[in-house]
Amino acid sequence: MSKYLIILIIMAFSTLAACQPVTVYRSSGPVPVAVRIDDAAYWLEEWQQLIALPDEALKKTLEIRRQEFIRSAEPRTRLRLALLLAAGPRSVRDPERALKLLKGLDIDRANGSARALAALLQQNIEEQDWSGDKIAGLREKLTQSETRVEELERQLHELTTIEQNIQQRVTPN
Repeated sequence: MSKYLIILIIMAFSTLAACQPVTVYRSSGPVPVAVRIDDAAYWLEEWQQLIALPDEALKKTLEIRRQEFIRSAEPRTRLRLALLLAAGPRSVRDPERALKLLKGLDIDRANGSARALAALLQQNIEEQDWSGDKIAGLREKLTQSETRVEELERQLHELTTIEQNIQQRVTPN
């Protein structure tokens, strides 16, 4: 079976499943494969389609997700909104808000894949924050180093000028 056919089958099952867990087994080939399609797989497939949308359509989708979450703050609507805010294109990305949504998730009401997706998104946001802070610190150190190099170059130039002046005075004519 080709890779595209497998992906097509998975997409078809995710659409038909209507967010209900489905288990697909493949027993032919060198290694049997079991794939479980549930909310998280559906959301990731949906997210993959969303990231290709133009900015206006993305903003409209974001507003729809916000309204769905306001009407029903269940784990499913919370994660769909958080996924778009955490990993969507720049025009809709808001990691701080996504992190608040993820931290407010009712773990007891969420299924296993939803909890796993929430943990992954939270870890991703926190790592991005950490790396952003690290980059900012390194940029600050780079700026300080560049300033120090400029100061040392200026001092070297002054010392070279002084040395040349001394040599001109000392050399006999």
